[in-house]
Amino acid sequence: MSTPTGWLTTNQMAETLEVPRKDLLRMRDDGTLKLGCHYAAFKGKTYSRDSYLWNRRAVQKTMNKQGQVLVSSML
Repeated sequence: MSTPTGWLTTNQMAETLEVPRKDLLRMRDDGTLKLGCHYAAFKGKTYSRDSYLWNRRAVQKTMNKQGQVLVSSML
């Protein structure tokens, strides 16, 4: 089953943002990134919290607002 358009795995999202995977998960756990908007579970694709898929544009927008990262290829 392919990944829905615009959504990335945790490892892909961390690599795209050039942040450690643990920092991405920390932002999920501390509420910086929200379920539904920034990350979601997809039937047949997500089996645990570690396999959520990430909305590339929503995460990038939030992180840019917070001044945490700027990846020009995502704009």
